[in-house]
This record gives sequence, structure tokens and C-alpha cells, in this order.
Amino acid sequence: MNKTLLSKLYWIFWCATTIFTGILAGFMLSHSIMLGRFFSWYVESGHMDLLRQTYTTFRETSTPDPSKVYDIPLYLSFISGTIWTVLAFLLRRDRITALVAGLSTFWAGNIFMISDLDEAEAAVLSGLADDRMAQFFLSINVPIHTLFAVIYTGSLFLLLLVALKQHFRDGNV
Repeated sequence: MNKTLLSKLYWIFWCATTIFTGILAGFMLSHSIMLGRFFSWYVESGHMDLLRQTYTTFRETSTPDPSKVYDIPLYLSFISGTIWTVLAFLLRRDRITALVAGLSTFWAGNIFMISDLDEAEAAVLSGLADDRMAQFFLSINVPIHTLFAVIYTGSLFLLLLVALKQHFRDGNV
């Protein structure tokens, strides 16, 4: 494939990855500061039934489904980040940044699943969590989402450095 075309695609997917990473950084920052703490408060205060009733009704009656809308930037970030990472390796540029920041959704998704936060969150929000699962959720919900906020914010910073580095490489001051 033509190197000029690869370079253009590189910057298109860099831009998309940067935008989606910024959106996800905002999502996770908001979740760790407010929504995650709100969910934890429901559990800590003994109102898990109220959380289950209200959240389930909210999710079932909202159009479009909030969880699907929430997932769209995750999927788009994963797709654009993966393509950008492949292009970075093909062009032999910014490969470490691509592995870290370009694949940030991959890393965060794996942490989400490996930590079992996905199961704990689903159990708490559906009302199926026993006391042990509820306590587990409380212990990791906000810390893991704060870690995600750090991952995405750090990745956004690294992605912006790619453009800044290119700006100086081109002799612009």
C-alpha cells in the first residue's frame, strides 16, 4: 500500500482515536466522581432494592437503551484504536504510544472483566447480588473506574503528544 495513503489513514484514525479516548476519559471521570459513588451509596445505605427497581425501569423504558448508547464510544474507540495501532506499526512510528493509548479500550476492558467488576456490577444493578457480591462491588467499583479515568486521561495526553511531536518535527514553533 502507498505510504502517503497509509500516512493519511494514520492521521484520520489518530484523530478518531483521540476524540473517542477523550470522550471515554470524560465518561470515566464522571463515573468515578459521581455515578459510581451514587451506585455505591445505594448499596452502602441498604437501598439496593430501590437501585434495582429504578435502574431496571430506567434502562427498560429509556429510548435508546442507555447501555447501548454508552457502549458505542467504547466500540468505536476499540475499532479506531486498533486500526491506528496497526497503521503505527506499518509506518514504524509512535508504536509504544499506539500500544498503550491506541489500545486503551482493550486494556480497560480486560481489567473490567479480569477484576470481575462486570459480574458484580450486573448483579448489583439487577438486584441479584448477595451480601458478599455487594461488598465486593463496593470495594472495587469506584477504584476501578478511577483507574479507567486515569488510563483514558493518560492515553489522551499521550495521543496529543503524538501531534505535538509531529508539529515540532515539521519545524513549526
